[in-house]
Amino acid sequence: MKMKVHFHNNCFDGLASAAVFTNFYRGSVCRSAVFEYKGLAHRAGQLFLDVQFDGDENAIVDFKYSSDPRLTWWFDHHQSAFLTPEDEAHFRSDRSGKKFHDPNYRSCTKFIVDMVHRHFGFNSDRLQELIHWADIIEGPQF
Repeated sequence: MKMKVHFHNNCFDGLASAAVFTNFYRGSVCRSAVFEYKGLAHRAGQLFLDVQFDGDENAIVDFKYSSDPRLTWWFDHHQSAFLTPEDEAHFRSDRSGKKFHDPNYRSCTKFIVDMVHRHFGFNSDRLQELIHWADIIEGPQF
């Protein structure tokens, strides 16, 4: 099974979010999944024009929402998470229980940890240092 993870490229929080999501997915969803990663960058125009949602499951962490039906998991903490009102409506109508947004979080890493703990019972104790630093760097709290 192939899990493709798209993350905010050139960003500590994006990379940490991808690592935390991978740890959760391997530990709680599918141990045998093979992961592939793709960094995403902000740009003008159509952000997802050349994005390949070609995994058996596909995730986006710490980046804008896509209404592509092949997107399985999504986590973001930015106020600007939706490109259009239609994207936000699509997100709000989703009933998969695998797409999450909360702009009150400083880091997406901490947001993912809290959501997968609350909704799936995931224990992130061994990742506490990474979570701590992602929150400080993304804050910025340094």
